[in-house]
Amino acid sequence: MPGLLTLLIVALAAAALTAVVSALVVLHRARRLAPRPALAGGALLALTGAAAALGVSALAVAPAAATAPAADADVEVVTVVDTAPDVQLPTLALDE
Repeated sequence: MPGLLTLLIVALAAAALTAVVSALVVLHRARRLAPRPALAGGALLALTGAAAALGVSALAVAPAAATAPAADADVEVVTVVDTAPDVQLPTLALDE
């Protein structure tokens, strides 16, 4: 499920970024792009990108910390020694 949510966040961020860039391009071509709307558009682009990056990183799966269970005092630890000989099965030769 985190993969689907990540895809959704990236798709929505890409759509928002495309809409803001398109609006800025239209204003620039119409010669109506003043410095304040340009800075506001840039800030909105940065905010949207940062929000998408934070959202994706929040969904990243963090590995769980491994903890070894403590042995009880009444549990006896036994070491088993294998006395059977190792058996190697025949394999095919490489040149055949």
